Amino acid sequence: MTDLKQFDLHVTNLNNWQPMTKVSEVFPQFTQTQLKRLFWQREQHKGLSTCYKQVDKRRYVCLPLFGLWLAGKLAE
Repeated sequence: MTDLKQFDLHVTNLNNWQPMTKVSEVFPQFTQTQLKRLFWQREQHKGLSTCYKQVDKRRYVCLPLFGLWLAGKLAE
C-alpha cells in the first residue's frame, strides 16, 4: 500500500463501500458470477479479504481498495 493514511481514508469513507451488485457496473470486465466466485475464494488471494465485508446477508466491496488489489498494490 502506498500510504497508511490513504488506506484509512478509503476504508473509513462509507461512500467507497458499494454492494456487490454494483461492482460489475464499475468494473465491467467482471460478471456478477465471476465476482461472486472471486470473493468466495478471497482467503486464497492475498489482500482480497481487505476490501470485502459482509453484514448479515449483504456483501460490500471497497471499490478503491479492490482497484488497488487488481493493480497488485494491495498487500495483506
